[in-house]
Amino acid sequence: MLPRPQIVSFLCICIALFACQSEQRKSVSSVLHQVQRVPTELTTEGVKTPLNIQKINPSLSWHANVTTQSHFHIQVASNENALINGETDLWDSGKVKQRRSLHVTYEGKSLTKNQTAFWRVRVWEQGSETPGSWSDVAKWQMGLLNSEDWQAQWIQISKEIAVEESEQNLKWMRFAADLNNPTLKAAKRETQQLVLEQLKEQATAAMFRKDFVLSNKTLISARLHSTAAGYYEIYINGKKVDDRVMDPGQTDYDKRILYNTDDVLAMLKAGRNSISAHLGSGWYNEDIAFSRWRNPDKSNSSSARRSLAYGQPALIAQLELTFDDDSTMMIATDKSWLSHPSAVIKEGLFSGELIDANRMVSGWQHETTDLTAWQPVKVMSEWPTQHLEPQRLPPIKAIKELNPVDILNPEEGVWVLDFGQNFTGVPSINLSDLHLKPNQFFSLRYAEWIDVYGNISQKSGGGAPLLKQVDGYIAKGGDKGIWTPIFTWHGFRYVEIRGLNEKPPKYAFSAHLLRSSVEAAGTFESANALVNRIHDTALWGYESNLMALPMDCPIRERAGWTGDAHAAMITGNYNFNMNTFWQKYLGDFKTAKYTAPAVVPGKRTHGNTFDWAAAEIMIAWEHYRHHGNVQVLADQYESMTEYMSAAEGKLENSLLRIGYGDWCDPVVEPGIPRVNGRCSPQHTTPTQTSSALFAHTANLMSNIAEILNKPSEKEYYKRLFDTVSERFNEEFYDGQTGNYGSQTANSMAIMFDIAPDSEKAKVAKALNNDVLNQWNGHASVGALGQSYLYRSLSDYGYHETAYRIFTAEGYPGYQYLFDTLNATTLWERKGFYDPRKDPEGTSAPGFSLNHPFHSGYDGWFYEGLGGIRPKENTVGFQDFILQPSFIDELEFVKVSYKTGYGQIESHWHHEHDKIIWNFTVPANTSAKVELSSPYQSFNKTYLQGSYRLELKK
Repeated sequence: MLPRPQIVSFLCICIALFACQSEQRKSVSSVLHQVQRVPTELTTEGVKTPLNIQKINPSLSWHANVTTQSHFHIQVASNENALINGETDLWDSGKVKQRRSLHVTYEGKSLTKNQTAFWRVRVWEQGSETPGSWSDVAKWQMGLLNSEDWQAQWIQISKEIAVEESEQNLKWMRFAADLNNPTLKAAKRETQQLVLEQLKEQATAAMFRKDFVLSNKTLISARLHSTAAGYYEIYINGKKVDDRVMDPGQTDYDKRILYNTDDVLAMLKAGRNSISAHLGSGWYNEDIAFSRWRNPDKSNSSSARRSLAYGQPALIAQLELTFDDDSTMMIATDKSWLSHPSAVIKEGLFSGELIDANRMVSGWQHETTDLTAWQPVKVMSEWPTQHLEPQRLPPIKAIKELNPVDILNPEEGVWVLDFGQNFTGVPSINLSDLHLKPNQFFSLRYAEWIDVYGNISQKSGGGAPLLKQVDGYIAKGGDKGIWTPIFTWHGFRYVEIRGLNEKPPKYAFSAHLLRSSVEAAGTFESANALVNRIHDTALWGYESNLMALPMDCPIRERAGWTGDAHAAMITGNYNFNMNTFWQKYLGDFKTAKYTAPAVVPGKRTHGNTFDWAAAEIMIAWEHYRHHGNVQVLADQYESMTEYMSAAEGKLENSLLRIGYGDWCDPVVEPGIPRVNGRCSPQHTTPTQTSSALFAHTANLMSNIAEILNKPSEKEYYKRLFDTVSERFNEEFYDGQTGNYGSQTANSMAIMFDIAPDSEKAKVAKALNNDVLNQWNGHASVGALGQSYLYRSLSDYGYHETAYRIFTAEGYPGYQYLFDTLNATTLWERKGFYDPRKDPEGTSAPGFSLNHPFHSGYDGWFYEGLGGIRPKENTVGFQDFILQPSFIDELEFVKVSYKTGYGQIESHWHHEHDKIIWNFTVPANTSAKVELSSPYQSFNKTYLQGSYRLELKK
């Protein structure tokens, strides 16, 4: 018979295992760890086992797995066995009295390049004198810490080659230049003819390789550091090193380029090996889109042609090998490498990709290929960038597979695939199913819209990029295998296919959603299918525009507009783990050319856009609130103060009177003329939104200064907030009606604390009246108002009004978007297009049909319907509020959000005259439940556990 303590432990384990069968499933090992109070989920800089940490003092995080952590103890060593034996040569924190388990700074010895640090942690439960068991050992590896650590050289193809013009590639170029468009006006056609000339001069992509021999010694470590000025894929012995695509993420390339570190030990072998790479232009050499062509020989041409390009693409790679006898070996890019033109003969982000299968080099990534046609590379004399930094944000990957739901035949020889969903991605084509003949050319054109006959229109891509989306394939004859473009992506729902001899089978085609591979953090579900679809629509748009930065739209600009980023920020923060993603984007502000940039990163930007560039402070603050990393605020502080100083210098009578405003708010009726231009605000002045956002950033900067122990700055920004708020109220607030003049102005005044506390209920009442009486139950907010409208209503008792905005019928509601406009993502402005004036459905809308800046409403599904929101003066959701809006006509809501401390859940449903509410509080956190009428009022704090409340009116 087992001794009593073992029986108790066994019973505890059985209970824990039984819990695994519940709705929130956990692995057996995780459950056992929690029974034993063992920390889990150890991360360094928010990543499990990172290979290229560059910070000298990285942050360490863990799940404490106790109700309340009172102390922690961290040990770090350079050897795993020594650490297990308690020998800590790098750092021993000792017993630290602290509840926090997110982003604790390493304070040990300085680490050198490529050094590995092993660490573990144990914690104390509050009230216990005895620590729990040590965690499993985790580790991180330092990367290359400065430019001197790179022995590799930047290399390029020695001579770029543009292939000779042929019937096939001319077809592709004319599609890309939009010269087959019969609606082009003469002046535009002249511009596009010059674009064609640029396309003719465009060089092929490039291939690189290096062969090397390994001895029979045992290899114990192989780290590959690599990146490109452009997009690249890298291979070892014919196998792709990673599943990254469109890599590395876009930056201000002249300031910094992001590099990867991969463990390639399992890919190497004794004897002959090869390392090879495929290199395309990416954002680095985009020389046509948004350019204005000029003839350099024309004498009266005084201004330089605008270009997004930085120059010829380049590659750098450094493979570092260590053997069991402590000897080392390095394979680095240098003059000994070889290069070859690629079969990808044309490629560009905004145009697409053209591949000529006749130019393919068989087995070029393998160690056995024939190298007689390969040429020496060109070594760059200077780096193309100031810094190489580790790529900490999740790389772009293929996330979801989509298959065509229909194939249309609008005219003879033309086939149109309908994927049923607008998204960002690339297709994959099984060439075997197309029965291609030698030199047969087929094209793929991408669109968000078709007419009633099935003809695509690329009009929603606009005219600014000068290029249209098209991929092309020139066959060798009897082509086999899967073809997927590798240096471009597209925004589309529909794909037009030309050049095939017969109807292709639908099963020959698939596609993948591409995006930065941030992990899902939140889930939302309700009893209303329409509301669920509205949530899903927000996600499709948001995911379609996460390409190493928050883009505005995938079919036209693909730009990191800063205002779009903060407009939809709340949607990203509750649905995805944006920890390292936002850190990278904040870094783009620090390298931007302008103090208050409209777009980051890249050359397509300008300054003095203060309502847009408020994103830097707003994102930094919300990142801190969600993830608890104070170092991000410290690193960004100087850049943020520069923004504040520049904006303050633009104040006129204490208000900021410039800005884009509440972009793309709805016109009163579809198709009516817009006030002040294409997407300018109709109902709220830019002075109101710019001033409200500036007041908000001043308030946030006061909070940030306090956290960073800068008392004088704290008081300065607090006075600035008060000054702007006071003038805002004097100029815009009508005390008789409680109105600031629009739904967006009212919502911002409430949520930014510009409205005095004594007036907020009155403002909320006016806001409610505006929704019900002026807009027949609809919202009239644009991009900037979406995040603030719904809580402004529900927090003051108008939760039913907030909810019914989503179910309101007719224009400009969501049912109208889906049923009348046939949308699957959020349109830039629904009122641009009036289907009543296009009864035959042949007049395509000329604006983006996938614009996530309208998705800020999705935050209310978490903070309002689910009631999950951060508590003031705490970070990382270690202390949070649960305050759901129980909607009378909504049968149930299920919401979850995974924080750095664990998963919060809030599930409620109606049962007769009661609300049954189940919620979960993670370990080492607390939830303050705040409920008021019409259900019984109470205010109580809950610690770790799962709870069930029955609430009566």
